[in-house]
Amino acid sequence: DRDFLSFVPAQLFNRQLRYWTFVGVLFCLGTLLAIWTSNIWLPTIQTQMLAKLGITGPAAAPLVGHGMMLWGLGGICGYAAFGFIADVIGRRPTVVFYNVGTLVAGLYLYLGLHDWTYYPYVLPVFGFFVFGVFSGHAVYLPELFPTHVRATAVSFCNGSGRVITSFGPLVAGLLAAPFGGDFAKATAFMTGFALLSILAMALGRETRDDDPPQ
Repeated sequence: DRDFLSFVPAQLFNRQLRYWTFVGVLFCLGTLLAIWTSNIWLPTIQTQMLAKLGITGPAAAPLVGHGMMLWGLGGICGYAAFGFIADVIGRRPTVVFYNVGTLVAGLYLYLGLHDWTYYPYVLPVFGFFVFGVFSGHAVYLPELFPTHVRATAVSFCNGSGRVITSFGPLVAGLLAAPFGGDFAKATAFMTGFALLSILAMALGRETRDDDPPQ
C-alpha cells in the first residue's frame, strides 16, 4: 500500500517500472527527433528545391503549401492505419515498420531527390510514416504500465521526449553550416534518429495479446 500510494512520478523509477519508463522515453525520443526538424525546415527545403527549377518568391509559396498539405494528408492516413496494422501484426512490429518507412522515405526525400519534381509523390509517403507512428504513443505506451501510474507514465514519456527534442530544429540549423547550407542534409541527419525508436522496440515487450498490467 505504501508503494501504491507514493508520489506517482517517483513510482516510474522504482524497480518494477524504471525499465519500461526508459523504453517509453526512448521510443518517444526517436519519433519526435525524426519529425520535429522536418516540421520546421521542410518549407525551407522545398523553397531551395524549387529555386533549382527557377521558381522563387511568391511563385513558390503555393507549391510549398501544396507540398505541406500532401505531407499532412499522408500523416492522417498513417494515423488512421496504425491501429489496424498493430492489431494484425503486433505493436512492436508496427512501430518498427513505421520507423523503417520514416528512414527510407525521409532519407530518399532529403538525399535522393535533387529538385522538387518528385516531392509531391514522396511527401505523402513520408508523412504516412513519420506522422503515423505517433498513434503508437497512444497504443503501445499505455500497455506498458499498470493502471495507477498509466496516465502519468504516458504523459512523462511524451513530455520528456518533447522537452529534450525541442532542441532538434536548433541542432539541425547549426548543422546546416557544416553541410554547406544544405538544410536537406541536416534534416536527413536528424531523421536518422528514428533508429532510437527501433532500438526501443528491440528492448521492449510485445503487448498485443497481454492484459494491461494491473
